[in-house]
Amino acid sequence: MKTVTGTLKHGLKIGDQTHHDYVMREPTTADLFDAEDEHGTGTPLKFKAALIARTLVRVGTFEGPFTFSMVRGLKPADFMTLSNSYAEAEKLGEG
Repeated sequence: MKTVTGTLKHGLKIGDQTHHDYVMREPTTADLFDAEDEHGTGTPLKFKAALIARTLVRVGTFEGPFTFSMVRGLKPADFMTLSNSYAEAEKLGEG
């Protein structure tokens, strides 16, 4: 499994802890179908958030599963960071 790592500026709050470092894996075809089943492709941000939730492996010490609601609760800068990492992880699967 190929992965991308990074750091969230504001972090993801889980319980009373805020986590910043993350690991994201390359997406699978199943991830694409599952995200489409959950939110369709007519709402691109929701579709992207669903994909991000499926491909996150770990944020801080939390190893998932991650939900759409967790991704939706991020600050916009952190969502963009994960979105950029998703694009990078997607390219890993093309090699």
